[in-house]
Amino acid sequence: LQVKNVFCMNAKEGRKKSIRALVAIGNGKGAAGFAMGKAGDRMNALRKAKNKAIRCLHFIELYQNHTIYHDIAVRFKSTTIRMKKQNKGYGLRCHRAIITICKLIGIKDMYAKVSGSKNLINITRALFKGLTQQETHQQLANQKSLYVVEFREEQGPLPIVVALPEGIVREDPEPEDEVPDIKLEWSEVKEAQGMKKSPWANVRR
Repeated sequence: LQVKNVFCMNAKEGRKKSIRALVAIGNGKGAAGFAMGKAGDRMNALRKAKNKAIRCLHFIELYQNHTIYHDIAVRFKSTTIRMKKQNKGYGLRCHRAIITICKLIGIKDMYAKVSGSKNLINITRALFKGLTQQETHQQLANQKSLYVVEFREEQGPLPIVVALPEGIVREDPEPEDEVPDIKLEWSEVKEAQGMKKSPWANVRR
């Protein structure tokens, strides 16, 4: 993902140069990891980072082996990433580092927007933090003790049951007037309200 020259001051040797490498690995089936390595030359830094990443693997659940289970908003330090689940054929419309990591994980369709700091280390940590904390349909069904259904375009108005609770199914449904705790992005609100266009767009000059 990144190879960078790093300089540090030493009392004996003065200004000392070293190479820092950020490496991500994956098998394309949900197992992936990342790590940083530091050495005097490029090849040793990459080798150290790769060996560390192999020892720190994460398993990430994939929905139908092509996307995430639900939309995710995650923050790490001053970096915020908003990820959106997409249908097959949408592709990856994200930051270049996120595209590389998603290909290693096996995610083929996803939209992601990075806000705040564009530091690659922060982006990588935020991405793995969000993906490892996502909730699968089975976990949601067990938590709510309800059936989880999904509506798809190819099925029309007919719902598809995607998860069944393992315990007893409760009779009372979820309240429909419950407002979800979702933080809205001002840029998306302006776009939805038609306010994104400049007020001077139709003015002759």
